[in-house]
Amino acid sequence: MLWTSPVRWKDFGSAGAKWSCNPGKVSCAIVTKPGSTGNGTNDERKPPGPIHLIGVLRHRNFRRLWLSQLISQAGDWFQRIALLALLSELGVQEAWWGVGTLFGVELTLRLLPAAFFGPIAGPFADRFSKRGLMLAADLFRAVVVLGFLWIDQPDEIPWLYALLLLHMSSSIFFTAARSAAVPETVPKDELHDALALSAATWSAMLAFGSALGGLLMQGVGIRGIFLLDSFTFLLSAGFLFGLRLPPVAKHPEPLRLGDLLLFRDLARAARHGRQQRLFPALFAKTLWGGAGGFLVILALLAKDRFALGGGPEAVGGAMAILYAARGVGTGLGPFLGRRLLGRHRSALRRQVGWGFWIGASGYALVPFCPNLLLAFLVISLAHCGGSVLWVCSSTLWQQSAQPAFRGRLFALEFFGMTVAFSATGLLAGALYDSGASLNGLLWGHAALVLLGGLIWSLWSPSLPSENSPEGLS
Repeated sequence: MLWTSPVRWKDFGSAGAKWSCNPGKVSCAIVTKPGSTGNGTNDERKPPGPIHLIGVLRHRNFRRLWLSQLISQAGDWFQRIALLALLSELGVQEAWWGVGTLFGVELTLRLLPAAFFGPIAGPFADRFSKRGLMLAADLFRAVVVLGFLWIDQPDEIPWLYALLLLHMSSSIFFTAARSAAVPETVPKDELHDALALSAATWSAMLAFGSALGGLLMQGVGIRGIFLLDSFTFLLSAGFLFGLRLPPVAKHPEPLRLGDLLLFRDLARAARHGRQQRLFPALFAKTLWGGAGGFLVILALLAKDRFALGGGPEAVGGAMAILYAARGVGTGLGPFLGRRLLGRHRSALRRQVGWGFWIGASGYALVPFCPNLLLAFLVISLAHCGGSVLWVCSSTLWQQSAQPAFRGRLFALEFFGMTVAFSATGLLAGALYDSGASLNGLLWGHAALVLLGGLIWSLWSPSLPSENSPEGLS
């Protein structure tokens, strides 16, 4: 139920309190009235019960951050469907690589830059203006994606990959800055709601953006989609211009080039994560890494089983429906998990565990689906589990991490996830080109996900509890 009680707002400045890991003590960069969200407003009367997730949009700065995400991610999914459709067309003419490998490399280039640039982006997000980093990334990406307009021959596929690498390398700076900014735009007790809404938005844009992208491709073509994607980055930057975040606190450790290149800054964050006993939550997405193969298999399913007709537009339409199923599942998962099991720390740990089993089970059922509708339903089920795992594991470590380490801890989390997803995505594509059946690939990767769930169930009891100092930091 949406909370609609009247709220009185009063301005107490632009900076909010930062909670230290010593429970009960508050240290402020700028003195503010307790309860300030850090965005220039204060809610003098708290909601009487759990607030509906949409309620976090009453915080002005989070609302701007969210609108930026909404617009740019819709364009991202337009572009993803268009690129996969273009690769499926060019791959038929390509003599050296099979389509499976082309899809696997595309996934790797979407993910792997985070493994290399994440350790740099995290320290930047901790030390420099998060708003400035996000604006620069949006404007850079608006230019880069226009380069896809000139790719139309198989021998130009390396250029397509180079542009994608530039695009995703800048995206990790945006993502690190945005993830580190979210806790500065909402009160701590609404952080889970903000993260869940962000994940649900990603899911909604995956569903809506993919479906709309497939539909628009029939009218404006693949290159028209690339133009729309460039425009969405400019619109996202427009929302960020009005974003107000607390001043960047002076960091105790100076930024040194050698530290970045040798990952020393990331090692400091890892030591903090180990001291706070956050490793199971930080590496839950790495354990989920077997699902990287599913992302390549989805494109192959669209091409081989569900494309209605011929040509890249037909393949793109089937891909759009299957990717929309991902979006529906990832949108519903956090809402259902929160509704059924709650959001206290022990409930979050249970939801992560269930996420592994539901995700693996959903994809294991795909071989038994004779049509696109049934495949849509079971893939939606699978990604209900994946999204619960995603949101709850992030909440578990962000609630306990000190603000000065959040950017680097995000980089560490993303590092593990991208390496795992890239490896299993490449594996799926290479095995397909070697003659493996799609059914065998689906069951094999489901087994990898189940193995990750087993490791989580043995490791997660070491996480801090609600009443431990780490859990209250």
